Amino acid sequence: MNETFQAAKARYQSVEIPPELDFAVAAALREGERRRRRLRRRGGTLASLAACCASFVLLVNASPAFASAVYQVPVLGDLARVVTVTEYSIADEERLIDVRMPAVEDTGNTDLEQRINTEIQTRIDAILAEAQARAEETRAAFVATGGNPDEFIPVTISVDYEVKCQSSQYLSFVVLKTETKASAYTELFCYNIDLETGRELTLQDMLGPDYKEIANQVIREEIARRSQDPDNVYFDGTDGIEGFQSITADQRFYINGNGNPVVIFEKYEIAPGYMGQQEFEIPVPQA
Repeated sequence: MNETFQAAKARYQSVEIPPELDFAVAAALREGERRRRRLRRRGGTLASLAACCASFVLLVNASPAFASAVYQVPVLGDLARVVTVTEYSIADEERLIDVRMPAVEDTGNTDLEQRINTEIQTRIDAILAEAQARAEETRAAFVATGGNPDEFIPVTISVDYEVKCQSSQYLSFVVLKTETKASAYTELFCYNIDLETGRELTLQDMLGPDYKEIANQVIREEIARRSQDPDNVYFDGTDGIEGFQSITADQRFYINGNGNPVVIFEKYEIAPGYMGQQEFEIPVPQA
């Protein structure tokens, strides 16, 4: 065991930090030092730890080469299964675009990885193409109705991702697309992978054949509980807008740190816009 660890340690220490990240790492360390001085003895350890963690996450996300090398270290491999493979910005008179694209690796199923990564690439390409077309149409309409081209506010598009669960059993992450003009609109794409079988999971896989009934009951009870707060409003049909009825066969969800599916309803689906995105954790039935 000690031999394995020492070999892993040596391999990790041999990883070369990309030169272009020197400045970013130094900045993170300087920030840690500033926090250390502010918090003095009590906060020093936390600030230093935060700086180190920030540096590691930055390296893994910003450098596929560094992340690939980290995968070879058994001690750290479980921390780096989703990495940023592409990150870029576009700014012109019609649009402001920021993209951070993830890729899945080290699942033990290369076919699955290729399919998911290709799907993500294709999906993001389509999102950007559609956004470009809308931005051109919006600007053209603005100018055609007498607007000053110099006063046109570009459409803002952000594509990012969040890792929701990363364990020895599950890998779950969400790709988020946010488009902002007069208001913000967010669209989500969820990926839930069983690392033991190497395949994507469904709600039925996690909750069993009665998954709809199980999820619907939890959601109805939680809506009733949240509605006790007068500031929380859900559609219930009284204003001609149908409220929650049932989840669908392709209901969006992610897996949280507890290993439970979390069902997602986007803004306006089951509640007014001010309520934002609604999420409901569905406990996995005990065998």
